[in-house]
Amino acid sequence: MFVRLLSLFILIMLAASAASWLMAQPGNLSIEWLGWQMEMPSSLAVTLVVVFALIFVFFDRLQRALRSMPGWLGGRWRERRDTAGHRALTLGLMAVSAGEPVEARKQAARARRLLNAPQLTGLLSAQAAHLAGDHAAARRYFTALTDDQDTAFLGQIGLMRLAVDAKDSPAAMMAARKALNLKPQSTLAATQLLQLHADQQNWTAALDVIAIVIKDRKKQTGTVPELLSRQRTALLYLDGLAALETEEDTARATGQFLAALRNDPAFLPAIFALTDFYLKNDSKRKAIKLLETSFALLPHTGIADRLLALWDDNDGNSIARLIKLIPKKPVPLQQAAYHIVSDMAVSKGLDGEAKRLRALHDASMAAFGWQCGVCKSRHDSWHSHCPACGQFAGLKWQQPEKVTPLLGE
Repeated sequence: MFVRLLSLFILIMLAASAASWLMAQPGNLSIEWLGWQMEMPSSLAVTLVVVFALIFVFFDRLQRALRSMPGWLGGRWRERRDTAGHRALTLGLMAVSAGEPVEARKQAARARRLLNAPQLTGLLSAQAAHLAGDHAAARRYFTALTDDQDTAFLGQIGLMRLAVDAKDSPAAMMAARKALNLKPQSTLAATQLLQLHADQQNWTAALDVIAIVIKDRKKQTGTVPELLSRQRTALLYLDGLAALETEEDTARATGQFLAALRNDPAFLPAIFALTDFYLKNDSKRKAIKLLETSFALLPHTGIADRLLALWDDNDGNSIARLIKLIPKKPVPLQQAAYHIVSDMAVSKGLDGEAKRLRALHDASMAAFGWQCGVCKSRHDSWHSHCPACGQFAGLKWQQPEKVTPLLGE
């Protein structure tokens, strides 16, 4: 403000100085025209020229302002209309986020009326209709979005979600595939395809899309969630199993079993499958080495039974060899191993050794078993999908996290 006042003062002083200088200059101006003669000081003539020039500029600006007045008024009207439309769009999106379908549809209709932005208003209308349960209207809006290159991905994602809600797996898969084609690194589409492929037991296709999800999780957090890691392990095992049973592709099956164990060395189904494969191909030494390593990682009765059969040693030596494999930590696994070996010593009639091992075993610790990490239900054996809640690769061999019913198979 001070700078503007100072500039105005300097300008006035310069103008006054120029006027004073001009008035002090001698000389007259004489004009003769059509018999008329006019004389005036030259300073007055210069002043009149400047005044006439300013008057001309004033009227020129006034004429331009009058001519632009309709456009200015129209621009202001459009600006107010756009402002109201964007406010309605914002309120509509907030209503969708808050789960208020009536307000969302009201604001969506207002935004459509005020804004010339069919992509934005169409997306809000589709979300509002979906929230209100009007799937037919939502499907129309989402389908309309797929016609525009800029909104086609969002339209396919919306159609995918509608199909999932309607339990229409083929339609959901088609929309998810189209969305993934539009954005090959879309985690949202890949996650949905992962579940759909797993439900259809298309393990190879599921492996392709889970790679996209894992890559994104690593990029976002630097780690892979436990469930996602279990799902990849399960897919590798199931894909190897399918290659062995349906295609008799032993090389692929072996590679997938080994990949599953690299991802999770304590995954019991892959351990048993690879052991059976080794034994079938007369690789007894490899089978024994795998089982010994696995028992030290995750003590299990099935592993111990197979080791006793493969060692083909006397009972005392076999129990002694098992004892050497008992892990030192963590304590729950150590306790589970003592329990397994003591029970085997009893079955072999080695009561003294069994008594010594049971003294080292804390009987109050819960036994390991298959438990779903989502619904917490317990099961007798591993399944690709939890029999209780349907979660893919949800079962984990562990001590129960809480008291849950043991479901029969």
